[in-house]
Amino acid sequence: MTRTLVAFAVSLCAVAVAPPLWAAPDTDGPSTTASSIRLLSDAAAAVRKVTYRGTIVYLRSGDVDTVRVVHRLHDGTEQERLVSQSGEAREVIRKGDEVTSILPERQLVLISEHAPKTLLGSVAHFSPEQLKTYYNVAVEGTTRFAGRTCRIVSIKPTDDYRYGYRMWVDKQTDLPLKLSLRYDGDRLEQLMFTDVAFPKSVPDDAFVSSYDVRGFKVVRHQSVHLADDSAGDEDDDDWHIRNLPPGFRLAENGVRQVTPDASVRQMLFTDGVATVSAFIAPAGLRAPLNGATRMGAVNAYGNIVGNSQITVVGEVPAATAKRIAENLVRAKNAISSAKREAAAPGS
Repeated sequence: MTRTLVAFAVSLCAVAVAPPLWAAPDTDGPSTTASSIRLLSDAAAAVRKVTYRGTIVYLRSGDVDTVRVVHRLHDGTEQERLVSQSGEAREVIRKGDEVTSILPERQLVLISEHAPKTLLGSVAHFSPEQLKTYYNVAVEGTTRFAGRTCRIVSIKPTDDYRYGYRMWVDKQTDLPLKLSLRYDGDRLEQLMFTDVAFPKSVPDDAFVSSYDVRGFKVVRHQSVHLADDSAGDEDDDDWHIRNLPPGFRLAENGVRQVTPDASVRQMLFTDGVATVSAFIAPAGLRAPLNGATRMGAVNAYGNIVGNSQITVVGEVPAATAKRIAENLVRAKNAISSAKREAAAPGS
């Protein structure tokens, strides 16, 4: 859900045209697991491919923010522009893997050159086949939202290591118009369109900043260099994960140079729905985090190992973030541990 530098949301009165969040929808017949999985696949594709513009609101921990969005797939490249409508003025322009964030009040431009987290990124990265084991997926029926007919999809976890989701998918375009995260019966976060349009095309100037950034400070973040698993011996900066939460796997593992003398390792884990990022940096590079912290549905857990600060962040329960953080070990330590276990009597 929230995967950009813009926070979004607006008051609930803006969606008065929608039925109550948990009202029973009208049904249009039973749904099979196969059709539910297909609908999720279609929704994930629509997030990347559909041309749309509208207003999205984001509710989290009592905070309400809003953002204007325009999106298209142009010549095979995703483009997106977000303009904050509340809080600090901010604009985010994404073209492929490059994300430019403009903060006019600070006269600052941030440029990231890595695979971005999109506005509806949690849906775009769904892996319907992978999620089957640890989620129950069902189409609950149809309802009206934002003036359009939607199918409601529920994604319920089978254990306590992940959140549940409820998604309102536009019947005509397959774009999710509303997404809600729940855990243990409580709603944690909610993202929704209050208005949306699907033009046949969007002009190029819709993806040009409205700010004159001449004279602004420009900060460019280096891309993450993915680790080469085919390389030879492990070095001291390599890290391994032991005892992942059930269903999660390592999807990415790379390094970013943040200063001439310091680098940060970034590892991405996913279960097909949720994604969790682990950052391993030299201790003292940033303010230390030792233990748990939370903002809305996002849990973080920090752990200091030797001279390294481990920080795990994701839209997952606190126990999931903690388990990953406490099971990250240096490669040489993991190898030594494996040798000891192999040499133990009865092994």
